[in-house]
Amino acid sequence: MLNLILDRKDNPITAIIYKNPFNVRENETQKESILDIKAETEQGELLDLEIHLLYDADFIHRNIYYHGGMITQALESGEEYVKIKKTISIFIVDFCLFPQTDQYASKFLFKEERENFVLTELVELHYLELPKVNPGRKKTAGELTKLERYLEYLRCAGDASCREYLEDLRSQGGKEIAMTEKLLRKATADEIVREQAIARDKFRLQQHCREVQFKKGLTQAFQDGQKEGISQGKEEGQKELVRNLAASGMERQQIARMAKLSLETVEAWLKG
Repeated sequence: MLNLILDRKDNPITAIIYKNPFNVRENETQKESILDIKAETEQGELLDLEIHLLYDADFIHRNIYYHGGMITQALESGEEYVKIKKTISIFIVDFCLFPQTDQYASKFLFKEERENFVLTELVELHYLELPKVNPGRKKTAGELTKLERYLEYLRCAGDASCREYLEDLRSQGGKEIAMTEKLLRKATADEIVREQAIARDKFRLQQHCREVQFKKGLTQAFQDGQKEGISQGKEEGQKELVRNLAASGMERQQIARMAKLSLETVEAWLKG
């Protein structure tokens, strides 16, 4: 996939070392990015591949900032500057980022402004704008280039309305589409398992917090009752906690068990 995007026919990447796990979006508040892969090639190049769904005003600025951080990591402490590693950022975006051009693939380097010669090839930023690949789907899958078919597959994968188009892309696409389809299926399955585990952990944590809250409340109610010299203080504290726990969704049987009260007493307090 990287060789296809970077057009590395003469000097292809044959092996990479992942520097982080695939960072699929962890919660609904992280909508701007769904994938972030950091890797190093066998040639020592540092790579960052990101897929973004939504545009925001800080997008380019954030790209520059994080690429700058990658540059600082491209040289080990004490090494000579001549050994600095090449850094490459790839941003696949599902929105139009550069209105000044109709081309979907843009590559940015450090260049001299007037005569356009390259200062260094050690820094590359690649942008692939998915809406510009085949607008209106005027081209058939067979008329697209290999890279265009792959990018169209990325954009349409999982969309039931694109079923026939996806089949055409799969049938005429290369190993990149086959590999990505396999990874997407695995990622979806893993995400389901992960979400189930998170839900179980949240439930356990909520139950633990409720138990701690109940015990603290009982202790406080007892102390209040002692201070005032009446036993009614403890009972009122218990009643208040029973009502709060019931309002939080805890089952009445569980409340009775935790408070060492009869179910009848709990129900009577909740009715009162």
